[in-house]
Parts: sequence; structure tokens; C-alpha cells
Amino acid sequence: MDRGENAGRPVKLTGLLLTICIPVLDITAVAGFKAQIPCDIEPPTKDEMVIMVFWYKDGKDGEPIYSVDARGRAVGQAKLWSDPYVFGERATMRTNVVPAELEIDPLQSTDAGIYRCRVDFKDSPTKNQKINLTVIVPPKKPVIYTGSSKVLAKILQPFNEGGEMSLLCEVIGGSPPPRVTWYFEGKLLDDTYTLEHGDVTINRLDISRVTRDFLRARLICRASNTQLMSPLTSEIILDVNLKPLMVNITNKRNHISALRTYEIECASSGSRPEAIITWWKGTHQVKHMARNFADSPNVTRSVLSYVPTIEDDGKYLTCRAENPVVPDSALEDRWRLLVHYAPVVTIKLGSSLRANDINEGDDVYFECDVRANPKAYKLAWFKDGKELHQNATAGIILPGGQSLVLQSVTRSSAGEYSCMATNLEGKSTSRPVTLEIMYAPICKEGSSTQVVGALKHETISLVCGVQSKPPPTTFHWTFNNSGELMNVPANRFTQFKPLSLMTNHWHGSRLNYTPSNDMDYGTVACWARNRIGLQKTPCLFQIIVAGKPYPLQNCTAVQSTGPYAYRMGHEDFKATDPRDADWLIVRCSEGFDGGLPLTNYELEVYSEDNVYHVNTIYLNHTDRSTGPVFEVPGLEPGRNYRLHLYAVNAKGRSDPVVLEPVTLKGVAMYTTGRGTSEETTDYSLLVACFAGGITAVCILIVGITLTLYRRNHPMQGIKTLTEVVQYESKDNRMHAMATSMTTTTTATTTSSTMMSAVGTAATNGYKDVRNEFKERSSSVPTELLDDDPDLIPSKLLEQRPDIFEPNYAPSVADRTKGCGCLEELDYPSPSSVLHAKDSWIYPNSYVERSLSPARPSTLPVHRTHDIYTRSLRVQESCI
Repeated sequence: MDRGENAGRPVKLTGLLLTICIPVLDITAVAGFKAQIPCDIEPPTKDEMVIMVFWYKDGKDGEPIYSVDARGRAVGQAKLWSDPYVFGERATMRTNVVPAELEIDPLQSTDAGIYRCRVDFKDSPTKNQKINLTVIVPPKKPVIYTGSSKVLAKILQPFNEGGEMSLLCEVIGGSPPPRVTWYFEGKLLDDTYTLEHGDVTINRLDISRVTRDFLRARLICRASNTQLMSPLTSEIILDVNLKPLMVNITNKRNHISALRTYEIECASSGSRPEAIITWWKGTHQVKHMARNFADSPNVTRSVLSYVPTIEDDGKYLTCRAENPVVPDSALEDRWRLLVHYAPVVTIKLGSSLRANDINEGDDVYFECDVRANPKAYKLAWFKDGKELHQNATAGIILPGGQSLVLQSVTRSSAGEYSCMATNLEGKSTSRPVTLEIMYAPICKEGSSTQVVGALKHETISLVCGVQSKPPPTTFHWTFNNSGELMNVPANRFTQFKPLSLMTNHWHGSRLNYTPSNDMDYGTVACWARNRIGLQKTPCLFQIIVAGKPYPLQNCTAVQSTGPYAYRMGHEDFKATDPRDADWLIVRCSEGFDGGLPLTNYELEVYSEDNVYHVNTIYLNHTDRSTGPVFEVPGLEPGRNYRLHLYAVNAKGRSDPVVLEPVTLKGVAMYTTGRGTSEETTDYSLLVACFAGGITAVCILIVGITLTLYRRNHPMQGIKTLTEVVQYESKDNRMHAMATSMTTTTTATTTSSTMMSAVGTAATNGYKDVRNEFKERSSSVPTELLDDDPDLIPSKLLEQRPDIFEPNYAPSVADRTKGCGCLEELDYPSPSSVLHAKDSWIYPNSYVERSLSPARPSTLPVHRTHDIYTRSLRVQESCI
């Protein structure tokens, strides 16, 4: 409350010139607080005293609003009265102060006005005083809002760095209207305020770009309309989200290698809250391979486990740091990747070629596409895994660059081709491309000519296997018996497709063939045709009469210290001490199988002087490529043994090959028909010479006697002995018959050594006998001969339908009529067959001038019936 300095004297207050000499005092007070209105009650003289004090307001002199009654008592004990409708208990007269005061507490805005204080004395005249009370109404506390939507601001109001900030400070009430201002860290920031709606004063603060300086800054809004009280304030503290200041890939490299693992680190700082680091490859985010670390409140690290690929070469690897709550706050560091990788190689057939239309004689080229970083410095070509080199003679041309040219391709050119490129990162090979060559049919490998044994009236299945690409469309069969060439009707054979296990593109045709007489034995040929052309060389089947196998060949016995010498693959068996050697290993080569598959081999061991049979070893027929190999155990060193070796098929055992004498010693090597040691050489030679001389003399005598006898006696008909042997089959209907002939000439030798010594003489003697035999036999009457000894009588054998019958089949009478001779030859006796280079030598000195019969190829010959003929002799006719 303000008091005037000239109280009690007529003065001019606030520009108002009073017309009466009543003092006027201006007092300002704030509503809600105390207000003191002064009134001077001092008497003019010392003996004067105050009787009454009255307070009036706004010129109303009727009823006072407050009074002090001091009549008959001291002022300090005066009686006080307050108008209950004006002040009530809010007003109190304080007389103990100078000047006295009317105290109003609390002051209200309605209390403003002009008050008059009248003081009545006992004797002195009344004193009047006027006071002008101005009541100031303070405004309400400022309220701060954010944005235009008037959202109440928080104490820690977040804002984004670089963004806009809009704050509104609103003050309601106040008389006079308050002054509203903004202060930033104690400094005036904005003092532009406006009065709206009569009693609302606002000040809007707009910041176009929030900087990092606003972080944790204090903003204060002040409202004040008087100096009598402190300004009303409201404040907020700014919480600014900061953008990252820096992002950097710390360990960039000049280049990296594909498919290797690298730990790539990226660091970022300056963000609040901490930045989120992400990795990007091109436009795609790399996930699940990064680990993030927070080193400090505003420093973040990320480590990426990165495995580059070939496709990453030339792309950018980007590390991005971003404050997720601040838009457009991302910072990026980009690294252009230079990826080194091993070559990526692909091969393709020349664009002008068609893979399924390449024939023999065409030119073919391949192209190799290489993608590599760094550039490949070597290129190689392969066929079926073997490297190709420039060879103009073979038609392999490497013109340089990335091409391969094959000139005039053949069937052997077919296969899988690939190329390989090499650079500093390594080498890579392309996936192979299969080159297929179209060619006319050819016989399946190893089956161009086959010897097939068959019995009369036995149906055999001939399989003509050919290789061709594309597959054959037709097959053609012929039969040739040296008499005429006949075509096989198409309905007699069938064509079949290869099974899944068959390889090399081979296809087949099957002909079921049944020879019924001698003229049905001959050569069957097969041709195939595809769209490329006709097969040039036919597949041949030599149909012969089946019989017992021929004896084994080149049999050799070698002693061994154990049974594993052969199994371990030792070709040259080392001689050992005779005291340790108790095993014998015997190896042979196969002879002709007789036209039937060999079933097994047999070796019989006899003690010296043929006293007793020691052992028989059976060897299953499992491996036809190496021939039989026997392991003979339990032989005693120093004792002589004789070994008989046989080959066995369904017709029976071959004649034996005899190895003797066999004695286990330090060095033992036994070969067919030879001695085994130096100790027996002289003895065997003497025996051979002696026996050879006697045998030669005997043969000459017998030859001369037979010659003279045949000149004087005509030759009688040859008697035959027929033995019927029945073999039960599954249907109990199959029978077989074998024909054997009585032996007319017998020549027996005791050893192959003796046979060798007299071979020449025996041969010459036999030729003379044979010529004489032919001359005499030409006069034999036809009716004395058997009609057809090779045919099985129909009464004894169930007839089977023939699948193929030659166009020309002469009758039995015709075939017999033209036959002027019939020869009987003994089958080779055991252990008496000597193998010459181009002939077979028999004991009776007959030499068959022909190559050893070839074994049938591995192509199976299927027999439909188990009918075999057992013959004690080999019969030879003139057909």
C-alpha cells in the first residue's frame, strides 16, 4: 500500500483538484492480499480526544461501512463495527499505528473505490480524509501448450533436432491485463503478447529449426501486471532428439574374396537416443548377420559377419545410422565392393548346332563362357574327365579364345565335354554337356561273331544286340549253310527295347532257332537299320553241334608257401624252401566250351604209381576271363603226384589234362606234357626215346597189315551202337539220345612226352590208313548206312515246333545219297591232347588244320529245353 507524503494538508492528488480542502490519497493494492487504508485520527491538541471514526465509500454519506466508537473510553478500547454486507470480518481498524489504518484482508476486486474517513473529536471540529483505493487483480498462472492443437506441454517436452518448435503461453484474467513474455536461460526471448477474448492474454513462440543448443534448455513464460508482486511463471525443459553426427565403416578393403567370411565394423556417434545401425546391400537390407554394441550414450558400433557372393561384385555395401524418432536423420557410409571370385564356367554347344541332329562326319564346336574376377589366365577342355589338347590329326582344334572345334566327329567323339578356367582365386569346371553322335547300327561290343552250340531239335534263343543312335527301326535275319542264303521271315523274330540296366544304347532282336538236321547248322546273320542307315557289318552266329568241352590248355603248376600267393596278385611265384612248401597252385586256360556253357572245373590228385586217389577239387565256373586256378593243399614234399584236370559242361567232362610227375621241391614248375625236375630229365628222355621207337615200329607194322588186309577184303558196314539216355525235366516229357560208334582204331600213349616224340611218324602213318579207308568206303552200299544217325527218332522224342525252317531242307535220302564216305574218329583220350599253334593233334596222328574254336561271346544264348546228347565218340560226316 502506498501512502502520500503530504497527508493532513490540502494537496493535489493524481491530477484531481479537490474543491474542498479534504486530503486525497491514492493507494494501490492487489486483490487477494492485505490492503491498508490510512486515516489520520491524531487530535489537534493534546487535551483533545477522539470520540467517533466513520468510514464511507464512493461518496455514500448515509450509513457508514465501518465505525469506531470511543465515547467514554480510550480509542484503543473503542467499540468496532463493520457492515456485514461490505467487509464483514475482513476489515479491522488498527489505531495503534500512526496513522491509523483500516486493514482489509483479503482484499477483493469489489473493494476498489474512494473511501472517506471522518474523525469526530470531543471539542474540535470533525476531520475528513479521502483515499482512492485501486485494486489490482493478478492473472492466473500461465499455461504452456505445444503445437496448434493446444496440447499441454510436458516438463520434459521432446523435440526433434532440425524440426520446428511451436509453444503457446496462455494467461487468463488479470486487471489490468498482464504482460506475457518468454525467457530462454534467463534472457528475454519473446515479449509479443496479445489480449484475446477480453481476459485471455497469449504469447506464441515459434522456432523454425531446433538446434542441438536447445537440449536440456529451460523455457519460462512470465505473466505480470503489477510491481507489487512477483511475476507468475511456467516453465518447461526441452528434451531434443538428436540426429547422428557421424557414421563410418572403419575397416574397408581394396577387394574381398567371394564365399569368405569378413567382420566389417561400422561406428556412429552424436545420436540421442542411440542410433540404430542397419546394413544394406544395394537396395536390400542385410539382416541376421549384424551385432550392435553401445559403447557410450551417443556412440554405437555394429559388426557385420559378411560372406560376399559373386553377385555382390560392383554393388555398394552401406552402413546406415538412424535415430528412429527423428525423421530424415539417417546418415550413410557406402563401400563399393570389389569381389574376387573363382571362375564361373558354363559350356554350351554351338548356337548353330542341334544337339539331337549330329551325325558322324559333322563338325562340332563348343563355346565356354567364363565369368571371373580377376580375369582367368588359363582355359582347358576335357572329354569324359580327360584333358584335350590341340591335335589337328585327330580333328581337335583349339582356335584360341573360348572355343573348341571337333572336325569330322565319329562315334568315339560322343561323351561329356566340359571346360575349366583358372584365375588367382582358384579353378572351376563347368557342368558337362553330353555330345551324342547319331550313327548307323553296329554289333554290340564283343558280339560281332558268336559260336553257339545246339543239339538237334533244341530251341536256342539268338539275341542280336546292336548299338545305334537313334534306336534301330527294323531288323533283318538271314541263314547261310554254305549251300544257299535264305532270308528269315519277319514273323520269326521279335524286336525288344533295352532294359534300364543296359547301357551304351544297345537294342536287340531275338530269334528262336531250332536245328532239325545237319543242313540247319551254319551261319545266322543279323542286320539292323535306323534313320541314319543300314548296318554295314552283320552280327554273326555260328551254329555248331554241341558237345563236351575241349581239354584245358597251358596248365601250369607252381608250389607256394600258402594259399594266398595267387589271391594277393603275385604273377611270378617265388620259390621257397621245400620244407615250408606244402601248397600247389595250378592254373590253366580254357579251351572251347563245346557249345554249352561251362559249369565247373575239376582237379583230381593221384599218388605216385597210381596207388590211390588222394583228393578231388571242384572249382565253380565263376570267372571266365582268367581261367581256372586251383589251390591244392596237403601235399607232402618229396612225393610224386599225378594231376588230372577237367572242364565240365552239361554234356560231361572233357578229356583230362595230366600233369605228372608233380613233386613239391624248392623250385617247382610243371607244364602240360613236361618233366618237373632235373633229376627226372634223363630218365624221362630215355623212356620217351625207347617207347617212341617201339610205338613207331608197331604203328608201321599195323599200317602195313591193315593196308594189305583191306586190299584183299571188302569193307563191311559200320555197326553203330545207340544208347538212349533219358533226362527228366520239369514236365517229365523231355528225352535225349546219344549215338556212339564202335572204335575201329585205338592209339594210346602213356604220356604227352611220348606222343610228342612220335607225332610226325604217327601222322604220316595215319594219313595212309585214312586214304585207304576212303577208297574202300566208297564202295559201301547206301542201304547199309544209317539213314541219319544225327537225328532223333520221332517215336522216342516228343516233337517240338520249329520256330524257323530253312527254305531249302533236303530229305534224308537225298543227303545220304550224295555221301560217299563216313569216317569214325576217336575222341582224344585223357592227357593226350597236344596243342599246336594252329591245329589240334589227336592220338591217332590225325591233324585237324583249323584254328582253335573260339569261345562264344558273353552275350547270353537262351536254351528253352534241357536236352543233351552223351556220345562216346565224335562222328564226322561228309556234309
